[in-house]
Amino acid sequence: MILRFYRKGALSEYKTQQLLKRIHSEISNEIKDIQTEFCYYILTESPLSNNELTILKWLLAETFEPQNFSDKSFLSSENGMIFEVGPRLNFSTAWSTCAVSVCHSIGIKKIQRIERSRRYKLIPKINNFPSEIFLSMID
Repeated sequence: MILRFYRKGALSEYKTQQLLKRIHSEISNEIKDIQTEFCYYILTESPLSNNELTILKWLLAETFEPQNFSDKSFLSSENGMIFEVGPRLNFSTAWSTCAVSVCHSIGIKKIQRIERSRRYKLIPKINNFPSEIFLSMID
């Protein structure tokens, strides 16, 4: 079973602005803004109990802003394009090994793997920006 959770703000405001500047200089000035989030993929051997799920969510939320953590994405696919950057599914990262070890040490033994990816939404300056242009930017 695979669970997914999302946390808003994968990059600091400073890093977001730096990335936007780089996009303007290397790709296109037509991008107005960038929104980011983390996506957590959790592989479990069986469904988690309510208590295990509550503890897992508390661990992954990692801030005092619970409104920035959800089981639904914060990025809408309207007026923009979403890109996801993360590890290959056939390769377990060191981050995953550590995260699983933490879960096992606190009693959540059903978790087999946790991976984290970053999701980026590029927001164009004009509405209804043709998706073909986005695709040509990454070719």
